[in-house]
Amino acid sequence: MALLDRVKARTGSDLPDDELEAMIAGIVAEIDARFGPAGPIRITLGDLSDPNSRYRRTLRLIRPMDPGEPVTIVESDPGNSGDAGAEVTLDPADWRAQHGGRTLQRLTAGPNGRSWWAPLVTVTYTPVGEQAARDEALIKIMQLDLSYRGGLKSERAGDYQFTLADNVTAERERIFEGLAQRRGMVMA
Repeated sequence: MALLDRVKARTGSDLPDDELEAMIAGIVAEIDARFGPAGPIRITLGDLSDPNSRYRRTLRLIRPMDPGEPVTIVESDPGNSGDAGAEVTLDPADWRAQHGGRTLQRLTAGPNGRSWWAPLVTVTYTPVGEQAARDEALIKIMQLDLSYRGGLKSERAGDYQFTLADNVTAERERIFEGLAQRRGMVMA
């Protein structure tokens, strides 16, 4: 189901499609401005100040990787040389993802096989569920924005009663904080 159709179904809005699409575009732009565009992320693993970090057989990712998306792993040994010749792009046969994409195990049988990871490893991958979490946050913000009635605190007609959250801005920030926590970020 397309995002516009999901927004319509969950909000019950009767606004024209072009107006809803403009609201969606504005919220997507705000999410991208806060967290960067959706898609692959690049993380660097390893501790050059720890001499034992080069003896790790596994590396732990904070956010699990999506197995259906491309993954690039580059090892740097020595990690502090800055020399392009010290970098090796690993073949998929050189490593294995385990534990639902949270753990990377170094393999010995691949073309660049080794028992241990290099002291510095750069992993570029797409986390699982990134776009789904953004879409859910967008729908919640759309629901909030469409229900906002310019400071209306309460409305009652017969058995129907509607009360608005005291602070719409604070509610929007809670939705963004939930998205930030999922990404492993800390909001100051």
